[in-house]
Amino acid sequence: MKKTLFEVGNWSTTDCILSLGCGAAWWEIKQTIENEAGELILLDQNKDVLNWPDLQEAISYFEDQYDKKAVTPVQIIHADAADIPLANETADQIWLLNSLHELDDLTAVLAEIDRVLKVDGCVIVEEILTGGVHEGCGKRLFTRSEIIALFALSDLHVEYQGSKDEEADYIKFSR
Repeated sequence: MKKTLFEVGNWSTTDCILSLGCGAAWWEIKQTIENEAGELILLDQNKDVLNWPDLQEAISYFEDQYDKKAVTPVQIIHADAADIPLANETADQIWLLNSLHELDDLTAVLAEIDRVLKVDGCVIVEEILTGGVHEGCGKRLFTRSEIIALFALSDLHVEYQGSKDEEADYIKFSR
């Protein structure tokens, strides 16, 4: 059965959500306009892709689409996911939305996820799980079992796994 990101994450209006490798963050903005969060922290190294003018364009677009004002505070951080400039136990949820396959030092990224994720927090991975090559970036995609094994190294276990749509799946991890 297909679920939405909110059905998988079920975040509250007080939750801090950190999205790693978010690119232009259109999907994240759409999600938090549909279902408010306490804070949305967007992290991507590329300043040309993640920037305030483009983010404001996304916010305006989805506000018009839903006839609803964006109320979730948004923070932009330009940094590597292997070196997240946030305090320990900051995030209630960490999202990797079609970005895990693009991250380079996965051991360091997992250590940072472990550090900034709250004890009762969760990680949601949305990926195309073919094990093939991603058409957009040319990097190798993971299989479901590879992702599960990777997160098991950080003592994160699968809480949910299922289809997002025809191409991608969600895997939700918790401690």
